[in-house]
Formats: sequence, C-alpha cells, structure tokens
Amino acid sequence: EKLGRGEAVPPLAERGPIDIRRTTAAFNQMQDRLHKFVSDRTRMLAAISHDLRSPITALRLRAELVDQDDLRERMIASLDEMQNMVEATLAFARQDAATEPTRTIDLAELGRDLVEERIEMGQPVTWEGGPGWKYACRPMALRRALGNLVENAVRYGGGARVRLEPGAFVIEDDGPGIPEDRLAHVFEPFARLEESRSAETGGAGLGLAIARSIACNHGGDVTLHNRREGGLSARLALPLSA
Repeated sequence: EKLGRGEAVPPLAERGPIDIRRTTAAFNQMQDRLHKFVSDRTRMLAAISHDLRSPITALRLRAELVDQDDLRERMIASLDEMQNMVEATLAFARQDAATEPTRTIDLAELGRDLVEERIEMGQPVTWEGGPGWKYACRPMALRRALGNLVENAVRYGGGARVRLEPGAFVIEDDGPGIPEDRLAHVFEPFARLEESRSAETGGAGLGLAIARSIACNHGGDVTLHNRREGGLSARLALPLSA
C-alpha cells in the first residue's frame, strides 16, 4: 500500500516458505525496477527541458533582429510561451525528483494555512473549515497540489472557496466552468481551454496535471465537475485509511 502511494519502502525480508520467499523477492525486484524507471524518466525530462533553454534564447535574440514589427512580436510571444513551458516542465521534474519524507499532519491546518497565505496575497479565497484529520503524507507536495487547484479557481473562476470533507479537499468557484466533453482533457500536460481560459491569463497548462499526479502518488485522485449553480468544483480525494 505504501509503495502504491509513492513512498520509499525498505526491501521486505525474504523469509518463510519457498513460495512466500519467491513472492517477496519478486516484489522487492518490482519495487526496485519501478523506482529506477521513474527516476530515469524524471532525469530525462529535466535534461531535455534544460537543454532546450539555450536554443530558445538564441532564437529570441535572432527574433529581435526581424524588421517587421508585427512578425517580430508574434515570434517573441511564441518563444516566450515556449520558455514558460520549459521552465514549468523543469520545475515539475525537479519537484518530482525531490525525496520529501512522509510525516503525519493535520490536513485542516494545512488547508487553513494555505488559504490564509492566499488572503494575505490579496486573493479572493475563503476557508469554509472541516474536521481535524491526521494524515500521513508528503506535506509540501500535497500543499502544492491543493495550491494549484486554488490558483485555478482564482484565475479562471474569480475566487475560491475551500473546505475539507471526510476523504477530500473541495475547491469551488463561480466561474464559467468547463464543457463536459473537455473535463478529462484539462488533466493532460500543457492542456488549456482557449474558449474560456485565455492564454493571456498565464499558466503553462501543467497545474492540473501536477495536482492529479501528486494526488495519485498519495493513493488518491483529482476530479472536476460543473456545479448546477454555476462554476466548477474540484475534489482532491485522499484514501481515508492513510
């Protein structure tokens, strides 16, 4: 169960009857292979993102030499967007590569502290409370997932209401929502809905992908649905048994 939540698990002792020892050995080997696979993919992603910085910078310098004003501005805007995507991907890879230890915290305190921080920043966010819930997790990662969902609600919904329910954080807004046939699409990396979420509002389209990845690594998930009253509701679900 801990392995499925992304935690580092010491190799299990290979003892007992022969069939149990073989099963345990297979589990230990599987765990080692999974960790190496994820680590290799993360390093590759970080390396590609890092190496892309130089050619993008070179192209931007060359674009500055273009005589046509409108063409030059479009080229620079496209390169700036590419640069933002590369930086976001690199930040994601670095976060994924970090080995944050698991510890038990109160999720209600985590949610309340995050909301208070956003309020101090002048964002229209409210904390609607919730039951105290001691939970074993990687707090910084979970805070980032919740923060991404709150940021989306503020950016695209005009504000966020956050509460903790048994088994999940719920984040609601009063924005335009998302077309039903695109609800799954927005979780794909770099996905953005131009019809309701302009690129001018910022963001590289990684926020929801990162939030869901972190939730899944904790054995949970992130789901979205349009509210009958209008707006969007995001649910960061976590297993009650943790």
